[in-house]
Amino acid sequence: MTDSFMKSEHSKSIGVVGGSRGMGKWLVDFLSERGHKVSFTSNDESSQYNSNIELVAASDVLILAVPISAMEGVLAEIYPLLNDKLLIDVCSVKSGIVAAHQKISQEQSDISSQYISIHPMFAPSVKNVEGQVVIFNYSVNVETETELYWKNLFSKQGALVQDISYDEHDRLMGVIQGLNHFNVFVSAKTLAHMGANLDFIKSLSSPTYRIFLLFYTRYVLQNPRLYAEIQIFNPFVKEVTQLFMKEAEILLSLVEKRDFEGFENYVKEIQPFFSDNKEDSVLSDKLIDALGHLLADTSANK
Repeated sequence: MTDSFMKSEHSKSIGVVGGSRGMGKWLVDFLSERGHKVSFTSNDESSQYNSNIELVAASDVLILAVPISAMEGVLAEIYPLLNDKLLIDVCSVKSGIVAAHQKISQEQSDISSQYISIHPMFAPSVKNVEGQVVIFNYSVNVETETELYWKNLFSKQGALVQDISYDEHDRLMGVIQGLNHFNVFVSAKTLAHMGANLDFIKSLSSPTYRIFLLFYTRYVLQNPRLYAEIQIFNPFVKEVTQLFMKEAEILLSLVEKRDFEGFENYVKEIQPFFSDNKEDSVLSDKLIDALGHLLADTSANK
């Protein structure tokens, strides 16, 4: 990219629809800290414009950072005003918003705009994107340099930028997000049902088990509506969680029948899938060791 192109892109005004909370606020802060001119709308009193229409008129680049359920409605609202502008969505589920964009761009073919669909794979509480994943899923009418510019915004801060088609994205997110979230919430609910004191459970848990508790707390205390929408709007989640329930029933049956050999064989059947992933065992040792030191320091400072 030439210096003149970089300066041109950097000078463009950016508008974030849904910029007062969640990923929208994170993007407002992230882009502002890097010298971009950023403004936003929100459905609360912090909104800097009276409407999304006013924001579009004042911006060269528009970022949709609203809930999944609101994406298509906001797209329909602002699309007629996107001529010669760049639109970016950060939706966690791609099939709906991409299909909506394809439909509206055909219906309003007189509008000439650029479109990039991306998914930052981290929570808004993240302060540093180093090691975090940002997925680029889909683009329309986007110049190569423009897309590279946006990828570089993240990669230069240490983020890992990936390219995956939007349909493959949703299929994989059915596992990465859908299965993991489902597992966490069911496990956390089960723990809550047991009636034991959480502090006492923590005091008996070595760092290996505390890792699980850390993530139960992390996810349970975040916005539940976001996770509900990921579970419900991603068409692949139902298939994945049904399989999870089936496997849970199988494993429970082995426990109830006191079938030691069956349990061992159940685990052994999984091992080939993970056999080439031994580096994660090493990484988990380092994570457990680091958490052990952190817990010891925390205890000592109480």
